Amino acid sequence: MENNSNTTNGASDELPLLIEVHRSSNQRAVAEAALVLQARHIDQRLGQTQDGLWALYVEEADGSRAKAELTRYRAENRNWPPRMALHEALPGAWMGSAWYILVLLAFFAFQTEGGGTWQAGVADASAILAGEWWLGFSALLLHADILHLVSNLVFGSLFGFLVAAEIGSGPAWFGILLAGGLGNISNAFLFEVGLEESHRSLGASTAVFGAVGILAVLEVCRRRGTPDSNIRKIAPMVFGVVLLGMYGIGGEDTDVTAHFAGFLSGCLLGGIAFILRPHLGGRVADVCSYGAGVLIVLVTVLTWSR
Repeated sequence: MENNSNTTNGASDELPLLIEVHRSSNQRAVAEAALVLQARHIDQRLGQTQDGLWALYVEEADGSRAKAELTRYRAENRNWPPRMALHEALPGAWMGSAWYILVLLAFFAFQTEGGGTWQAGVADASAILAGEWWLGFSALLLHADILHLVSNLVFGSLFGFLVAAEIGSGPAWFGILLAGGLGNISNAFLFEVGLEESHRSLGASTAVFGAVGILAVLEVCRRRGTPDSNIRKIAPMVFGVVLLGMYGIGGEDTDVTAHFAGFLSGCLLGGIAFILRPHLGGRVADVCSYGAGVLIVLVTVLTWSR
């Protein structure tokens, strides 16, 4: 009786036979496989082999099912995370940024040496609504001090280049200039009509945030037909809004509403640019380049020749 009882207990205490279903030098990969099996209610054990590799074991009865689950998991996640499609910048994308820097430096020299004449180009809300629309553009060329100038030179040339890399230098800078001017003009309407306050502003930052808006919308539109998740598809717009919040708000002299107006104008023009994108090369690109130059000359003449 006593001997039979001991034999029975010994048999019941035997460990189940384990088989290996996954092996890797990457502990994290094996742990991930263990989570997959755990989600399928398959008992598993993680261990190390004699050669230092990590291995995943299951009971022999669950072996076939465990291997099938891991095979299916790998097949479903073979292309995840999706790789971001990289493409080369369009030729000459840097040229617009170079011209942007030269023009702003020239106007800052004019401010330094020209006495108070430069103040005629400040965006005065009441004057803009009285018909002097060009002040919305001339103000983009002027800056309060060297720090203001350097900040807009750095960020403007960077985001201008990124937009130009997408749609070409001519269309990009013509769009950025329009976004900045429209942003200042919209800002003038807001203060004069909405808030009934006088308002004066200057600086290229309205155009810089216009470039951010254009780039954000171009990227969101480009990702629409990709297998990316919805979060990844709207990430460029989120990034643009974060930039607007970080650098467009704050500081006693920051023209917050102009920055928002420039960004929104850029978003609108970015949508138009995406629709017209197949037609923005060749002669159209040249027309946009000349158009940006002509607009700056026209604004300069209207502002300072009177």
